[in-house]
Amino acid sequence: MDQQVVITGVGPVTPVGVGADALWDSLCTSRSNLCDRVLPADVGKDATIAMASMPPAENYPAVQDYMVRATDKNCGPYRDLAYAMLAAELALTDAGIEYDRHNNRIGAIQAFEAPGVEPTVAHLFGMMTALLTGGMPPPGSPPPSVYDALAPSFYNMQPFLYVHLLGRALGLHGMSTSVHNACSSGAYAIDLAAQAIRDNRADVMIVVGGEAFDTAARLEWFRRLDVYANNGQMRPFDQTQTGFYVGEGGAAIVLESVAHARDRGASVYAKYLGGSFAQQSKKQTIPDLHNNRLAKVSQEVIDRAGCDPKDIDLVIPHGAATTLSDNYEAQALATVFEPVATAERPSLTTFKPVVGHMLAASGIIETICTLLAMKHKRVPPTPAVDVPVTGMTLPLVTKLCDQRMETVLKLSTGFTGHDAATLFAAPSS
Repeated sequence: MDQQVVITGVGPVTPVGVGADALWDSLCTSRSNLCDRVLPADVGKDATIAMASMPPAENYPAVQDYMVRATDKNCGPYRDLAYAMLAAELALTDAGIEYDRHNNRIGAIQAFEAPGVEPTVAHLFGMMTALLTGGMPPPGSPPPSVYDALAPSFYNMQPFLYVHLLGRALGLHGMSTSVHNACSSGAYAIDLAAQAIRDNRADVMIVVGGEAFDTAARLEWFRRLDVYANNGQMRPFDQTQTGFYVGEGGAAIVLESVAHARDRGASVYAKYLGGSFAQQSKKQTIPDLHNNRLAKVSQEVIDRAGCDPKDIDLVIPHGAATTLSDNYEAQALATVFEPVATAERPSLTTFKPVVGHMLAASGIIETICTLLAMKHKRVPPTPAVDVPVTGMTLPLVTKLCDQRMETVLKLSTGFTGHDAATLFAAPSS
């Protein structure tokens, strides 16, 4: 019992504000900071893309401070890491963690999709533009060395650099590593952190991720796959879904054992009951509808926790607002909850329309949203849903409502077929 894992701190850094209060208010009112951003998409070419964008750093002194700590002289600032650093600090403060920055057993599991890629690509675009607009070098002079210009940037794309910079900024000395399992990274990171607590390899674990976009290089790939919501609307589980838009920001949660939290008198958001995971190993961008592994991991985590599908009060799906992904999740949920009477099935809501799709960090920020819903015993609505997709057998919440939430199921599924299901319970249950 003492080694049960609980969550005691949250740190959201989102387009709708920094801190839990700002995030919760926006979830309840379906407010997002959706705006058009003009980003370099190629050498000398810009693209206008709608996203849930972080306000300028000068609006947030704490962001500016971490922007300095997350800056490399060759690449410039790693905005995604800066947001994650601030999120981790917020989560530690929220949890009331006081620690010796030179001697502790606090570890971190990071979830980043493409660490260092944005500043590196921006550097490449800038360098190539300068070469093209500057003309050919004088006869007899050596051509500029692309390798020498970019070698430091390529090194700084290594995930271990982010682990090092976060640890150095916050003074963390416990087990730390990174997870890069596409959009399911956050769920994997939470489970790895929980296992470190159960194995007594750390006193406290921080799960943290971040996302920022300084170029359109990655987003153009989504647009060409026709999964990006260019019209600025994200409609999860609606028959007219047009895809997702990305979101910038950072997210962090603090995990510790029941015993550790009790000994220091900490408040608890929820118990982490466990997670189950699968790799589809089929297509990079198309879910394996036939084998329905998401249903299997969902049922497995419920069984392993000693629960029954009828015990689940709320489901938070991945909700990417694409036809394939939403139908895959609807099929999985129909399978899991088919034995439950219609009137007793859990409700369902999504959070991406407010915070945007934070890619690898999405599972963390959406877990924070889930924890806030459990704390307030209120379910924020999924906005802009008119006609639910065929096959969705759970009631979709479209208006803010009060609800019992003793046990909540969170799903994640991502490109390259990483399926994840995590389960949380109220502290009193």
